[in-house]
Amino acid sequence: MIHGPANRSDRAAVRRMRRLAWLSAWVLLGTTGCAHYDVSDKDDAVVPESVAKRELGIDYLSSFRTAMAIRELNASLELDPSDPRTHLWLGEAYRRKGQTARAEGFLRDAVELSVAQKETATEHDARLNLSALLSQVGRYEDAIEHCEVLSRDATFASPWRPLNNCGWALMKLGRLEEARTHFVEALEFFPRYGPALLNLGILESGQGHRLAAIRAFEQAIESGRLGGGGLAEANYRLGEIFVALGRRDRAIRHFRAAVEEAPEADWASQSQAYLDLLR
Repeated sequence: MIHGPANRSDRAAVRRMRRLAWLSAWVLLGTTGCAHYDVSDKDDAVVPESVAKRELGIDYLSSFRTAMAIRELNASLELDPSDPRTHLWLGEAYRRKGQTARAEGFLRDAVELSVAQKETATEHDARLNLSALLSQVGRYEDAIEHCEVLSRDATFASPWRPLNNCGWALMKLGRLEEARTHFVEALEFFPRYGPALLNLGILESGQGHRLAAIRAFEQAIESGRLGGGGLAEANYRLGEIFVALGRRDRAIRHFRAAVEEAPEADWASQSQAYLDLLR
């Protein structure tokens, strides 16, 4: 998201990717990897206390112990207020707590500090997560500012992610052709990027392009790049289209799949309501 004593940098990268696999599973977000201090690089390395507390906080976040994570990350920040990575992870921790204003503040600090310190990977992560957070709270114009910076940055390793984030914000603003352009460009970089396929399907469906929407939703499901909630949404939206087309059998199949994929999600309860009507 390889190891061996001969390649410590690869081993560190694997650990970074495992931690970040869950960091941006919210809307739209995925990250590029966030560098962190790795004691394995030197057997006799002395870990600064601020770094040790930061890493412990990140570990607590990875096991969903958010309150403990915030305590350790704030302790790290008191020892080293200039560490952009601590700000980045505090932003994620407060986002999980639903404290979006505090999350935004820490993510903005992470951007500013990482730019000043030339911490490019941290800047990328912070901008990507900030664009997702701002879209999440309906501040779409502000979100576009950050994802456009990333999508134009030739050093950013996964341009399809900010392109998808920008496409979502543009779609919510009603700028549909611009949104389509961003989704299509994201898919040119990564043809099996499930979130962009799902969002393109939503766009096509909203414009009444049912066949194009069906194709995009089916490709999103087949991509293997959606979590349970995304799979449930794609199946629910396919079910709605097949209801409109009079294809009861296909509709039932997709509504059942939505319920099975994420039984606790809103998409499952809405799908179950349709199933109750169609029986």
